[in-house]
Amino acid sequence: MKFFAYYLPQFHPIPENDQWWGKGFTEWTNVKKAKPLFAGHNQPFLPADLGFYDLRDSQVMEIQARLAIDHKVNGFVFYHYWFGNGKVLLEQPLQDFLNNPKVEIEFCICWANESWKGTWHGAGNKMLQEQFYPGKEDYIAHFNYLLPFFRDPRCLKIQGKPVFQVYVPESIPDIDVFMDVFEEEASNAGLKGIYWIGVKSSKKWLKSDKRFQGYVNPNLNQINAYLTKSISGFLLRYGLNNPIIRKWRKWPKRMYYHSVRACLEDFNEQSFKDFFPLAIPNWDNTPRTKNEGTVYLNCSPKEFKKHLKVCISRAKMNQDDKQIIFIKSWNEWAEGNVLEPSIKDGKAYLEEIKSLENE
Repeated sequence: MKFFAYYLPQFHPIPENDQWWGKGFTEWTNVKKAKPLFAGHNQPFLPADLGFYDLRDSQVMEIQARLAIDHKVNGFVFYHYWFGNGKVLLEQPLQDFLNNPKVEIEFCICWANESWKGTWHGAGNKMLQEQFYPGKEDYIAHFNYLLPFFRDPRCLKIQGKPVFQVYVPESIPDIDVFMDVFEEEASNAGLKGIYWIGVKSSKKWLKSDKRFQGYVNPNLNQINAYLTKSISGFLLRYGLNNPIIRKWRKWPKRMYYHSVRACLEDFNEQSFKDFFPLAIPNWDNTPRTKNEGTVYLNCSPKEFKKHLKVCISRAKMNQDDKQIIFIKSWNEWAEGNVLEPSIKDGKAYLEEIKSLENE
């Protein structure tokens, strides 16, 4: 059984963020400014052991990798931003990782193929960086950019193929061309091919697609259907989450963690491809989106362990090299979605993962 956690690289300044949000902007900017929006709201949610790190320091990822491995997190899923026509953003931490053998942890790449809008940081629908799909020549360039990662001995492989995740595969207008290019270039490079995993796609698309071998649990798209399956969830959805009340009180949307678990642990009909469970420890993206955000209530390390146990039981139904649980996320601090040590919980989330090896 392996645990792979999604890894956000936005912890270093880049010129584009300087231009959009002010000089020196990183993920920490919004984390530090966060404020509680309702009684009992735990903000600001701050890092503990690792502090407000800067990923331009290569030692940071070495420390993160050791911390992960020591607590039985086997690998990172690095978000990768390729916008077409060779445009990349937040690429430096991944390049530094590639060139640093001291970061001894498995990994795979997730192409986060979405446009960047201001909603990411509470600034409406302003388009910041649009996602483009220029066609074959750009797909060749994209593959060549990724080839050193696919060849790296730390790269996660399934059936001998490097794993490549595409966040929203159904957004690619000429996806067959894209995949044909990658497969042909992989063959030319001496690889056995690509093991394709879709992350955020509709069930309808996933059922009709014949080429992606695997997918990460897509059920979170249907979360609203699970919010009213308990009395407490029903009262919350139609009480405090009523749009009129939320607008009046300037409250974010709230969900009970047991409702989130019910959604993520509903594995019915999840068998049309290789299925990989998705585990979520916590969530609070109000540092980014303020009262437009969502907060999971009653999250805790112990509840997360219960969640992981259910995901493990499902992952064990897969073949050996596919017994993987993807965890969202390692370090999405402005979304309150982390495994890293926090002032509130210390290393408790990581320690609960480690404790599973003795059960």
